Amino acid sequence: MKISSRDVALVIMFAAIVTVFRFLIGRFVGMMSMITFPGFVYTLSIFYSIVQSASFLLFRGRRWRFLSLGLLSTLLFFIFVSPVFRPNEMAILLNYFVIDVAFNSFYGSFEQKNRLLWLAIIFQLYYWIAYAFWILFFNAALFYPFEQFLNNWFIPVMSVSLPVMVIEAIVGSYIGYKIYKRVEKLV
Repeated sequence: MKISSRDVALVIMFAAIVTVFRFLIGRFVGMMSMITFPGFVYTLSIFYSIVQSASFLLFRGRRWRFLSLGLLSTLLFFIFVSPVFRPNEMAILLNYFVIDVAFNSFYGSFEQKNRLLWLAIIFQLYYWIAYAFWILFFNAALFYPFEQFLNNWFIPVMSVSLPVMVIEAIVGSYIGYKIYKRVEKLV
């Protein structure tokens, strides 16, 4: 398997962008908004959706590029932002793996039918819905009693944030698709 320098450059560029977003949105905004509403940071998922959709489409269905992006962005996040490995990172890495393996398998058929926008929307919907439940699973399995985490965090936060995240996933996928269409011939 040969990896082109173009793909390596895209992985590094998108990993840097995701790391900056994770710092600015996940940490900085999260620290500022914890007083008012603990799930506010999840309502800014549109920025991630845009970057993830554009990067996924620019990798054109080639295996391990999207997973490499997730691994590198998580590594950069540990080095520069937070040295603590939280359940959120486990959920992120698991989602990147599933998307890389499962959704890249369908890339060719969606591309032939000129339906890449739908693939981006489906994968973003999967990402954010599965992300919420993976956080629940990993926190309940490793850190907190299930009922306590469910009642104190998951239900109050995700009942408000998840519908917003779904809408932002659709809009972010559309914007990411438009970015992909503008730059696909350049890269």
